[in-house]
Amino acid sequence: MNSFRKPRIAIMGEFSSGKSTLCNLLLGARPLLEKVTATQLPPVWLSYGSDPAYVEGLDGIRHPLNIADLGSVPLEGTEHVRIFVRSDLLKHCDLIDMPGISDPSMSPEVWERMAHLADGVLWCTHATQAWRQSESGVWATFPEEMRPSSLLLVTRFDKIVGESDRKRVMKRVASETEGLFAGIYPISLTQAMAAGDDEQKWEASGGLAFAEALFDLTSTLSRSRNLAQAVAEEVTEDDTDAPSDAESGSIATHFRRLSAMRDTPVVTVVPRRVMARGARAQDAERKPRPTLAEARPSATVVSFSERAAAASTDDGTNGSSRSA
Repeated sequence: MNSFRKPRIAIMGEFSSGKSTLCNLLLGARPLLEKVTATQLPPVWLSYGSDPAYVEGLDGIRHPLNIADLGSVPLEGTEHVRIFVRSDLLKHCDLIDMPGISDPSMSPEVWERMAHLADGVLWCTHATQAWRQSESGVWATFPEEMRPSSLLLVTRFDKIVGESDRKRVMKRVASETEGLFAGIYPISLTQAMAAGDDEQKWEASGGLAFAEALFDLTSTLSRSRNLAQAVAEEVTEDDTDAPSDAESGSIATHFRRLSAMRDTPVVTVVPRRVMARGARAQDAERKPRPTLAEARPSATVVSFSERAAAASTDDGTNGSSRSA
C-alpha cells in the first residue's frame, strides 16, 4: 500500500472570517465551489480528480453524494464530505474546509475530529477584530509541531483604511501570535479575486505575498514528509489531460511560475505511466524558465520583487514570514 500522499491543508477560523472566499480564491470560483463552501456543512475534504463525491459517516461507512444535495448533508453522524475537483491548486495539496470554530449552532466536535488529518493550517482572522481570545484558545489546543506549517491570514484588510491603523493592527497581531505561525499575511480576499490579470492590484491585495508563502509551505511539507511520489501517482494521465472543473486562478498560476523558476519537482504533476518506477524526484529533468504565455496564456504572471504596498511596514511585521 502506498504510504505517500500530498500535503493536507486545513482552512480554519471563526464564523464569517473569509474561509469560503479563501477557498474560492484557491480553487477558482465556480457555482459548484460556492456550494462546496456553503455554511452549515461538516468538514469538506477537497482533492484533485474526477471520482464521485461521497459522505463518510462516523462509523466509517461511505455513502455516494450527489453534489446537488450537498446542502442537505446532516452534521449529526457525518465525519466529512469528500469531493474531487479538477482544480490546478489541488494538484499540489488537498484542502480541508472546516466549519467556523465559533458557530453557535455547531458543536466543536464537528471540526475537532478532522483536525488531526491536517499537515498545516491556513487560519483566517477578521482584520477589524483580529486574533480574538476565542481564536487564541482554540489554536492553543493544536500541537506545537503544527505551527511552523501554518499561516495566519488577516482577512478583509481593506476594511482598515488608515495606514497607521493597519500598522497598529499588524504590530499587535504579530506580538500576540509570536511563535504561533510561520508567517502573518494581511489580505483582502475579495480584491485578490477581482484583481484578475492586473499585477499591481493582485500585489496590493496581499494575494502575491500569500501565494508565495503557500507555495513555500506546500513544497516544504512535500519534501519533509517525502510526498513527492504521491503527487505524481495520485493524478492519472486521464485526469491530467481532462479539462479543469474550475478556472485557473492567480494562485495556481503563481504556483506554476514558482515551480518552474525554482525547479521544484515535488509539486509537478506528471502522468503515472510517464514516471519510471522508483525514479527519484530530484533526478527529474530541469526545465527552462517559462515565458509568461506558457505560465498562463492571455494572463499576466505577477512578479514578486516586493510585498503588497498597502501592507508593507518598516518594522517587517506586515506580510513577512517569521520562523515559528
